[in-house]
Formats: sequence, structure tokens, C-alpha cells
Amino acid sequence: MKRNRIMWGFVMLVVLTTIAVTLGTLESRSQQKPQPTPTRPDNGGFNDLTKYATVDYDAPEPAGAREREERRLKSQRYDGQHWVMSNPHPDDGGVSRYDEDTPPLMIPAAESDLIITGEIVGASAYLSNDKKSVYTEFNVCIEEILKEDALNKMVKGTCIMADREGGYVRYPNGQKIIYRISTRDLPGTGRKYVLFLTTDKKSPNYAILTGYELTENTFIPIDRDNRPGDFTGTDMSGFVEAIRGKISNTLKNKNSPNEKKQKH
Repeated sequence: MKRNRIMWGFVMLVVLTTIAVTLGTLESRSQQKPQPTPTRPDNGGFNDLTKYATVDYDAPEPAGAREREERRLKSQRYDGQHWVMSNPHPDDGGVSRYDEDTPPLMIPAAESDLIITGEIVGASAYLSNDKKSVYTEFNVCIEEILKEDALNKMVKGTCIMADREGGYVRYPNGQKIIYRISTRDLPGTGRKYVLFLTTDKKSPNYAILTGYELTENTFIPIDRDNRPGDFTGTDMSGFVEAIRGKISNTLKNKNSPNEKKQKH
């Protein structure tokens, strides 16, 4: 009898301990805040390779003299980079390059010649003139002009061309290799963005300095270096208004008497 009491006492202790642990676990879980599920992995889609257009390594030049010259002007900013291989190893599938340039500010208002919101309606890849680099050219239809280009006036609803380094290269043997900057991504066709654009006054295209995809409720940087920071929790419209404010302050500082004296 004494042994039976000891056994039953041990069983009850195990049962009570199990109940206590279970209740504690449930209480702990109930106090945890649910974690939001990301809409796209890897900070806005760095793993989404469908955004990269393809160019054939042996693609012919445009037939017309005017078109050839225009493409030459567009491609020349990517010459001399010695990035794209002429005879890759059969096992090569991708080349990623680290950008040693200083990353742009989160809102590079002063550094941009043109700032717009718009939709990417088309994308095509091209090789540089020396075939040592690859870039993607985007057809962007403007929805709103946040900062005008002082030398090239345009209106809402028109489309412009902008480019950025990166793309697929398809070789004569059918092998495809993706070339991409490790911290810089490309915008995707059919999506809306705010784009910070620059011009070297030589190419007919703008170059994409940085940008953000605009969704219904938020914004997603296309560059790894640009984190929300002070804008954490800010929705898409709030972020666009912050850009407007930064542009306004930049223009005020540019036109201030002190700024003009420093220029002289």
C-alpha cells in the first residue's frame, strides 16, 4: 500500500508539472505579437531574377546609322568596366560585383537631376560598346514629377528611358549568365516606383541613382544600403511627402543668399 501511494504520488506530480508547463507555454505564446509576413523575400525582391532582361552576346548592331549612334551614346557610360566575360566557363551561372562607390543617400534630392513617380512599362538589356559590361534600359511612364530637370522639361504622362547596370547575357552556345551588382537591384516591369535619376549630358537616357517601389501601403528600396531608418512605419504617401519636403529644403538652400555668396 505504501508503495502504491508513492507511485500514485509520483504520477500526480508528473501530471501537474505537465499541465503547468503547457499553460505557461500557451500564456507565453498569447503574449507574443504576431510577426508580419513579408510580401516578398530578401528586402524587396533581390532574389527575383525575373526583373533581369536578356541580351545576346552576339546581338547585331541596329541597322540604321542614326539608331547605331544613339545606342553608342547610351552604352558608352558602361564602357571600360571589364566585367562581362567573352568566354565563360561552362559551369558559370552568375557574376556578382561589389559596388565600391559611396552608396546614395536615402533621399538624394540634391544629387538627382530628375525625381519622378512612374510605372515601368518595358525593359531591355544591352551590352556596352566594348562588350565588357551589360545594362538594362527601362521605359518609364511618368505619373508625377517631384523634381524637374532644369535642362529638359517634360510633362506628366510622357515616357522616358532610364538605365542601370545589370542583366542576363546569353552566349552563342545557349549559356545564360546573370551579371548583377551585389547591393544594387533593378526595378521590375509593371510596378510603380519613385526614381531618383541623373544625367551625364551625353547619353539620351537617365541613369537610376536609386529608387523605391511604391505599393498600396508602403515603399520598398531597390538598394540594400537604403533601409527605412527614420521612416520606419511610414506609409507610401507619407514617404512621398517626405521626399517633397527634402526637395523643397534643397531648393531653398540652393537659392539662399549664403549659398550664392559661397559660389562667388
